[in-house]
Amino acid sequence: MNTITDNPTAAARRFLQVWTTMLNLTDRPDRPRVEQLVKDAYRAAGLPHPRHIIWCASPLTMAWARSLFPLVADNPVGPNVADQLVHAPMQRARSAVHVETGELAMLCGELENGVLAATKPREQALWDALARDDLPFPDQPSWIKGAVAGTVTLHTQCSAAEVMAAAPRYQGIGDAVLGATTPGTISLSFLRRRIGLVAETQAVAPLLDLLMETHMLIAHANVCYISEAPVLIDEQGMYYVDGWELAC
Repeated sequence: MNTITDNPTAAARRFLQVWTTMLNLTDRPDRPRVEQLVKDAYRAAGLPHPRHIIWCASPLTMAWARSLFPLVADNPVGPNVADQLVHAPMQRARSAVHVETGELAMLCGELENGVLAATKPREQALWDALARDDLPFPDQPSWIKGAVAGTVTLHTQCSAAEVMAAAPRYQGIGDAVLGATTPGTISLSFLRRRIGLVAETQAVAPLLDLLMETHMLIAHANVCYISEAPVLIDEQGMYYVDGWELAC
């Protein structure tokens, strides 16, 4: 998607088509590359890179891992840093490109609206499924408890049994960041990759790459949780490797 063009309108249409196609891919991520992008994005935002980058099999596993990990970890996870890492840098980049009126502003709006139209039902289903609160961990099915315990034990000295015994309650996931559908991601990527506003968007370059390659993440000062993408997406919903099925 790195081609400078003299026809912004045609380029925007192609860019949106490629982007929405990308959102339906179920390829496994290049974990070392994504983990390096996490460190680069934290550094670009003026943050030390997190001590732990925790991969989770689904957004549901990620939400439970985030609820449980602080109870058994040796070090604090620290505050959520989504504002410093994502939202504030994106806002500064949007101000730096000075695209407020005219053709480029219109095209950026169309790109954002196109992604929203293509993903809104899926996003709404995802947020609705993850918005529950006060759920006890022992009442969860064995597959989710096993997925969470296996994920957490990779980063702690606890056994799976000790992790299960911690018995947290669900924290919710309202502070998660939705990867490539995050507002501003497609328009800033378009301005950088197709229009050539490289200097203006340089500060968010690693963040844009990270969001493009991440299904969903939760960013804390010392821990970044990352959810794998579904292994299957069809007209009925999304299906994750840990067994979670999300009807859309």
